[in-house]
Order: sequence, then structure tokens, then C-alpha cells
Amino acid sequence: MKEKVTVFCYTDVHNQQALLDYPAKVRKSLYLACELAEKEFGKADLAIMGGDNVSDYPHWDRSCALPKKNFLDLKEKMVKAVADSTVDGKALYVAGNNDMILGDIGGEDWKPYNTTEFYYTGPMIEKLGELPESEKYEVTSVEKPWEYPYLDAFHYVIEGYDFVGINIDPNTAYNTHDGYYTDETLDWVKKKLDEIDPDGVKPVFVVGHLSAQCYTNGEWIECMCERSVKKFYETLDGHKNLFYLYGHNHGEGYVYRDYSSGAVVHVGEDGHTIDDNLARTDSSSQPAYKYSLVHMGGLRPFNIKYFDDDGIDGYGGESERKHFPYTANPKLSQYLVMEIYPDRVVFTVRNTGSYDGYSQSDKPEPYTVFFQKVNNNRRDR
Repeated sequence: MKEKVTVFCYTDVHNQQALLDYPAKVRKSLYLACELAEKEFGKADLAIMGGDNVSDYPHWDRSCALPKKNFLDLKEKMVKAVADSTVDGKALYVAGNNDMILGDIGGEDWKPYNTTEFYYTGPMIEKLGELPESEKYEVTSVEKPWEYPYLDAFHYVIEGYDFVGINIDPNTAYNTHDGYYTDETLDWVKKKLDEIDPDGVKPVFVVGHLSAQCYTNGEWIECMCERSVKKFYETLDGHKNLFYLYGHNHGEGYVYRDYSSGAVVHVGEDGHTIDDNLARTDSSSQPAYKYSLVHMGGLRPFNIKYFDDDGIDGYGGESERKHFPYTANPKLSQYLVMEIYPDRVVFTVRNTGSYDGYSQSDKPEPYTVFFQKVNNNRRDR
């Protein structure tokens, strides 16, 4: 096992409609995140894309009604940018709630297609390896039976560490904006976690898009779809050094200024958040906790004042060409760097923009989480 494994985490790029005009234009904050991360930390051993590659602008249920060639062009450019920031192109992708509804809408020939497909057609299968049946949980969308299956959950061992991916049920994308993790998917993940971490103290990284508890606008909130909450937390329980990496919540309410510790939530033994790490640089004085939730940041804000004035012109799925200011380069966007050591993991939040206090020169203090050595509350489940 390497002395240090470096992981770059990018999420919620939200390439909007005008950016999806052909040829596709990738949001600049992703390019900047890839470039800046490599410049400061060197090339990563692994990159993670946390979902929502396409957008909910201006209408979530109509936002991605564009030709398949547009998405494939976008995918190719995004994959290259992410892969170039790593040593050998290894990247792990999970699906966001806005990645599910892309398709050629119009007339009787409408066939939505799979915009979460980063495994069967690459790059995951080439760079991370083909998964045996025991290491993946596949589902087929009712709306897209002719497309590739979805990996609703999967397990890779990368540089000696376990990464479990969990995806939103594809069928929920047609009736809810948020989507959720199905009971069957969570059951598979729970079984896999118990299999790879029977003693409950092995470092494990679960990667998903949906958020859980998080710190925003000065307070801790519960921010997962109510349907998933109880079973989701039960799935993670029993694994003291588990880190659930998520996106979904992004923009001006979900940024971290002076300390990276705000991106890390430790869930206490009583199930409530331990909220005294906001200005800390390490976890050495924390009481015992059940597991940790880690926010990967976000590469798109919402308010127009947080964008440069270099928006682009395009059709954006509409009949007439117009200017889209929210497609400009974000002044406020963040990504996460994770450095894994044998006894600890260091989380570092970084900025890609120019907004006061959140510019590229503003560097929040890293937060070190030391692995817990004993699981006194391990239960046979």
C-alpha cells in the first residue's frame, strides 16, 4: 500500500443548456479545478465525479432534451479534463439527480438515453477494471430498457482502499427532482460494507451524490430526501472509519472559508452531529463517533453575482438564440482534495473562483481525521 493516496473530488458541474449546444462547452470551473488541484498537489491517484454533470436550468424536467451527440461530446471533454489531472486516468463516477433525464425529446421517436453511463462504455471499465457480478448491483430503467443497465451500486479496491459507489434509482428521475436510493440498493451496500469491513474499523469510502447532514449558512441541517434517511444511516452504521462522500448541495450556502473542517460531519454515537469541529484542524480531541459524512463541494453557484460576465450565447433547448449569464465562469466554486495515509485522511477544500474570501489565493486550513482504532459498538447485524 502506498504511503499516501491522493484523490481529487469534483461535483455538481451543472453544464447548463446553452453549454450543451453542439459542440458542447464544459463549465470553466471544472477545468480550473483540475488544473489547480494538479498544480498544488501533483497528479492524483484517483479522481471522483460526484454527479450532476448536466443541469436543472431553466426547468429541471425539461432541461436536457437535447440530442444524444451533445451529451457524448460533453462526456468526452469532461472525461479528458478529469483524467488529465490523474496519474493514469483513474476516475470513479456516480450519478446525480439531474443526470437521468437527458434525451431526444420530440414526437413519437423520443428515446431518452443513459446519461450516467461511465462504466460499460468507459472510462471506468478500462481504467478501474471490469467488475465481477459479486461487486456490482445492476438495475434496468423502466423508461430506458434498450440502454445499458445502471450500476446502482458497485465496489472497487483502488490503491489498496475500498470505494463503494451508490447511485440514485434511475426510475425516480421521472417523478421527483431529488431521486433517492432504493431499499434494495441500500441493502446491497450494507451487505457489501459488512463483507469488506467485518470488524468495523477498516477505512472505507462510500461515494454518492445525495447529501446527508451538512453545514450550511451557519447551522447543521438534515438534507437528504426523507424517504431515504433512516435506512441510509442504518446502512453506514457499524463502520467507524467510513467516509460518505457526497455532493448535491452546492452554491453560496455550502462553501467553507477558513477551515476545511466544515466539510466534514462526524455523526455521534447518539446519531446526532458532533458540531464542535468547525474551527479545528484535526479530529484528535473528538469523542468517539459512528462514521463521517464529507461534502465534496460544488462547481456551480446560483446567484448571478457569483458569476463573471462572460456568459455564452446559445439556444439552450429553445427556439431562439439568447444570452445565458448563468453559464459564465463561477466566481464562487469549490472542490475537495483527499490525501489518505495508513493512519489518517486529510481533507482540503480549495477554491476555483475570484470572489472575496473565496478566491484561488484563499486556502482553507486542511482537516485531518485520524482513524479510530476500536469499534466498541460493533453489533452483529
